Amino acid sequence: MEVKDIFELRKQGKIEEAYNAIRPMYAAHKGHYTTIAMFWIGVDVMRLRYKQRRLEEAYKLFQSLLRLYPTMDDSSLSGQATLLRAAMFVFDHDTNFSILNFVLEWDIITKLTDDDWLMSESNGHPVQSLGMRIVGRVFKEVEGKPTVEMALKAAPILAEALKHSPYNLNNQRYKAMVYSIMGKRNKAINIYRHLLRTRHKSVLYKELSVLVVEQPLKIALLTRAIATQRDEKFRQRMRFQLANMLFNTHKPYAKYEIEKCISARKAAKYAITWEMQNLSNCLKEVSTASEIDHRAFYQAQAAIVEKYVKAIDIL
Repeated sequence: MEVKDIFELRKQGKIEEAYNAIRPMYAAHKGHYTTIAMFWIGVDVMRLRYKQRRLEEAYKLFQSLLRLYPTMDDSSLSGQATLLRAAMFVFDHDTNFSILNFVLEWDIITKLTDDDWLMSESNGHPVQSLGMRIVGRVFKEVEGKPTVEMALKAAPILAEALKHSPYNLNNQRYKAMVYSIMGKRNKAINIYRHLLRTRHKSVLYKELSVLVVEQPLKIALLTRAIATQRDEKFRQRMRFQLANMLFNTHKPYAKYEIEKCISARKAAKYAITWEMQNLSNCLKEVSTASEIDHRAFYQAQAAIVEKYVKAIDIL
């Protein structure tokens, strides 16, 4: 069997057969084509092992790919892009893997080409650039461990991303995240307020509601986050938060929100948590706000948010 036959097996989706064929061939001769074949098929098998939940074996394969890649001719840099996708795949499946450390250790972010920062299209839908997907994973990790050390490590990666996409909404969100972690909350708030003047995104209202201190403003922002999120499945958790905030001062509206929350979770076949059930029980004797009253309440909150967003920046 020759290397071209192994690639044909891979093309046919016969990953295990291709893997079993290339291993002895690569062990006997680590040439140009056998190395390339070992790399590409190794990536396929790594993905397969993760899907099979053979996690330890999958991670060992990834480690092998890291050792193999520097020995491979990759003048087109397609191997680099594939290795990055493999690293993101590992991060998505292994909570112990640090994509931040990987990017820093391999100095990946500065090795990306201009094309790696360009959006593409698939079936008529925009696809985020490879660079932004990496940055997104990095800041997902930072969000999970929001320490000054993590923010400082991630800052150079964000700086590179901002060079290529300075006005990208997510890059601005990550910038606000760094400011917030570093104790510069007002700067983070100003970023969100600037974004919300032109982009009425649910995630922006939601994240800003976490940053502000005043409870009435938190409530107003959360209502906007709910109103601008079309999918009830994604609204339900925010409705629960809002119901808790409204419990002491606006019980009819709190009941409206918790009822909507529970209804959405049942429709999505999500479990009703003890906290949700308990809140619902506490509001059992309360009359639910009418649709008209609820709409008027949301409109009043929208006016509060609009005024806040358009106000001068906080120093």
